[in-house]
Amino acid sequence: MLASTYGLISHRTGDAPAVDSSPENIRVAVEGSLKRLRTDYIERDPEAEILPTVRRLGIAFVAYSPLGRGFVTGQIRSTDQLSPDDFRANNPRFLKGNFEQNMRIVHAVETVATEVAAKPAQVALAWLLEQGDDIVPIPGTKHVFRMEENAAATGITLTAGQVAR
Repeated sequence: MLASTYGLISHRTGDAPAVDSSPENIRVAVEGSLKRLRTDYIERDPEAEILPTVRRLGIAFVAYSPLGRGFVTGQIRSTDQLSPDDFRANNPRFLKGNFEQNMRIVHAVETVATEVAAKPAQVALAWLLEQGDDIVPIPGTKHVFRMEENAAATGITLTAGQVAR
């Protein structure tokens, strides 16, 4: 099985990093991936097909951007907090309409965080870790204290109800 990502502009020279999930950009990104991967298809949903396959083969799954580019940390309450040059300002999860819908996830994570006396980011990582020993979240950080905070998620135990929420 092969996988690829899209959304970040990577095929236009001279452009600053930006997010573009328009149908045109997806088509260009996918066609480029297909060519580079020398195949004619890419699997789209890891949960449906890739996770069972990698588990059967004994391969770990790397969860990329497990904190949703900072979204599930609860630190971003409005898109007004993002500066125009912040690439997240054009990320689909932060766009008007999507942002408000996705805040429901943030609220659920915050509720569980209060219940277990943890930070929302720790709960999001603990949730991923509850999905199996073969899931490896790779949260990015620029600060040692955030790395330590993220690592503390390994000590959080969530109930089945909290995981379900």
